[in-house]
Amino acid sequence: MVGASENTVSLVRAEPSLNLRHLRIFAAVAQCGSQHEAAIAVGVTQSAISQALRKLETLLGRRVFARGRHGMDLADEGRILLRRTQRMFATLEGMKKWVRNAGVFDNRLKMVHLGGLVELDRAKGYAAAARALGMSAPALHRSMREFSDLVGTHLVRWTGTSIETTRIGDHMARLAGLALAELQAAWADLDDHAGASSGQVRLGAIPIARTDILPDVVADICDTDPGVSLELVEADYETLTRALRRGALDIVLGASRGADLSGDLEEHVLFSDELSVFARKDHPLAGRRDLTLDDLVRYPWIAPRSGAPTRSDFEKLFEGHSVESGLITTSSLVIVRAVLARTDRLTLLSRRRVLYEEQQGLLTALDLALPLTRRIICVTTRRDWHPTRLQSDVMERLLRCT
Repeated sequence: MVGASENTVSLVRAEPSLNLRHLRIFAAVAQCGSQHEAAIAVGVTQSAISQALRKLETLLGRRVFARGRHGMDLADEGRILLRRTQRMFATLEGMKKWVRNAGVFDNRLKMVHLGGLVELDRAKGYAAAARALGMSAPALHRSMREFSDLVGTHLVRWTGTSIETTRIGDHMARLAGLALAELQAAWADLDDHAGASSGQVRLGAIPIARTDILPDVVADICDTDPGVSLELVEADYETLTRALRRGALDIVLGASRGADLSGDLEEHVLFSDELSVFARKDHPLAGRRDLTLDDLVRYPWIAPRSGAPTRSDFEKLFEGHSVESGLITTSSLVIVRAVLARTDRLTLLSRRRVLYEEQQGLLTALDLALPLTRRIICVTTRRDWHPTRLQSDVMERLLRCT
């Protein structure tokens, strides 16, 4: 599974210096306009309000309120933090659907609960998750028991080989990841407001994007924003979109799913991609004109793995023809390239994916017009995503790569 970012881990490690209670108090003061009114709304003393705000501002290294004779007005930094905090708490509100006693949930939920569940969902084990969070495994066990008691049901279970989230735990882990992603974005927004070159973009991509689109975008970003962090993840589409829906990725590049796209995601079209049949440069069919499917089925093939977008194209292309004998199934370009170079096998690939290999004369596209092999390549994001300045910049650069 795609892992949680270092920013997620560092946020959780900051607990109790940063905790949800401080952020709830901050949001209450922003809404009420005074510490006195906020204390009544939250049900704490005014001194507790003052202490929470001091700790929050110390942690941020910034003032979030301008204190005056007529109350407390948000500073620019406070407005930035409030926007993200409100989105974070709106996400956490969705957890109450599965909580038995929603009345005590807000006051007892902790940052370590969120980060612990996210890391357990990623690492599938207490020892690895605890190491990532900078805490002991027994402490993480206690935290997860506390979280489960708060929700009223088990959130994780032991399968005999690893830790897995339960059905409700899976929902909770997704919302926890999205909530922490908003908090990460708040830190990036604040740094950007201060003129600091920082922030992170976590980008997942299918093979075609990794070999053609991403190198140019990454080089461009590194030239203009040398202080930023780019996390590039390689995985299949299902793994990438699962991470996207959990806040572990910001952007996914891949083939359009069209009507099959999940309702909480949206696609932004980049370009149309065509497939070709590839072979080694001195293959018996290389250079021949007017090839037919009958010519192709005489040779063994390397096929895309089941579930890959090009697999359905492969199956449609050879409908009514038998190419199953001796079929190699893989989506690894390294393996495909090595096997093609040593054998007479053929494969179906995007020309953009093997642009380098074709330019270097390692592989060649056969002269054959292929029906029904045009794919739409797009950028996929969460539908309600509010990107940071850096994330917006990366999106704009990607959309120009058409």
